[in-house]
Amino acid sequence: MVGIDFSMENIKKCLCNKCAVQIESQCVRDKQKIMLLITQQDLDSPMRMDEERVPGLYCSTGMASCKDIDPKKVCKCNECSIWDQYKLVAQRYFCQNGSANISQ
Repeated sequence: MVGIDFSMENIKKCLCNKCAVQIESQCVRDKQKIMLLITQQDLDSPMRMDEERVPGLYCSTGMASCKDIDPKKVCKCNECSIWDQYKLVAQRYFCQNGSANISQ
């Protein structure tokens, strides 16, 4: 099965940071601050973008490491361009259920 790349391009397409599931999460807000710092660093910076530091793109990386997200809120995954591009199926709550299933 072809996976979804964990890349800055896909991170920018992801709607997770606008999703009601995450909006009240302190953990997500903390990670967003780290991401902002990373994106402002020089390319030679020792800081790096990795799955533990990105509060989103769960369709690529699997379940959220933040445990204070609220999966009772409405998910926006199906509104994301990644959803259409990869023809994702079934689960919408990647942050709770793990990485995406890609239709063949």
